[in-house]
Amino acid sequence: MQEFDFILLLNKRLTGEITESESAELDAWLEQSPQNAQLADQYRQVWAGATERRTHDFRLDMDAEFRRLLARLDGAEHRNPTKTVSIGRMWMRVAAAAAVLLMAIWGYRQFAAPVPDAIVENTQKDSGNRLVVLPDGSRVWLRQNSKIEYPVQFPKYQRRIRLTGEAYFDVTHRTGQPFRVELEQGGLVEVLGTEFNVRAESGADETCVLVRSGKVRYAPTANSQSVVLTTNDRASFSRKKAHLSLSKAPTLNELSWQTGRLEFSDTPLRHVLTDLEKHFGAIIEVQNPKMLDCEYSNTLTVQTLDEVLESFALIYRFRTIRTAPGRYRLEGGRCN
Repeated sequence: MQEFDFILLLNKRLTGEITESESAELDAWLEQSPQNAQLADQYRQVWAGATERRTHDFRLDMDAEFRRLLARLDGAEHRNPTKTVSIGRMWMRVAAAAAVLLMAIWGYRQFAAPVPDAIVENTQKDSGNRLVVLPDGSRVWLRQNSKIEYPVQFPKYQRRIRLTGEAYFDVTHRTGQPFRVELEQGGLVEVLGTEFNVRAESGADETCVLVRSGKVRYAPTANSQSVVLTTNDRASFSRKKAHLSLSKAPTLNELSWQTGRLEFSDTPLRHVLTDLEKHFGAIIEVQNPKMLDCEYSNTLTVQTLDEVLESFALIYRFRTIRTAPGRYRLEGGRCN
């Protein structure tokens, strides 16, 4: 890379847009010689001074900025000529011009470029799910009675949306542009590269975050300490009790509303029945508690609850009794 390329990297660092790999390259260049470090320091001083002079009514006098920088560089030469002579007068002036140009670009982007303030609102009121593709390509599945709000275009420094209800996120990774989900009743979920589910229904006491893959940082309230969740981690926060519970999810079937299937692999029936109750909105009682430790393996996609319980009757010798609409009792049974 040429010296001018490193000046560009320095500008990206000062504006907070530098990537990790670029930052490492810049640090290595700064450590190569005192002259490089001094040039960078000169540029930082000009950048800082120009920042203080800028207002939202942005006007940049290129000639004035150029003269100020040259005067600063001339002063540095006279104060310490042995450290600057090796850079060369011509290069110092080129660097000065580069600094002024970069300041013009920075100022325009900060104060003159239009910032989109329009907000898009997507709501899923009907039964079923709705897929929403965000401006960055990230995908969000909204469950019934759920809503997200986000800008028409994300700013370069962050991606922030607001959620009410329940949604499943498949987030596009972008270095230097974090993805954050604000929850209606407080709390924040920050993506560190992942697929995850958030349930934060309006008026409900409990907020739940379940990570399918990758990693997120979850802060239940604005003043609480955040926790990092990884694959299969589940966090549940009760606002009434102000209590956060962390656990490993025995299955990921809490996401069945989005995936459309229930998956079990040597799963104890106690967890199977819990998932069935949530998925179908039913209540299932087991007369013999020992049967809850029996293991079950299968993938359910289009089966109804009655069909699933009929298969249980064959596998475990249950006798299925419907005690009321949506309520079942499983009697007898034995593990194979």
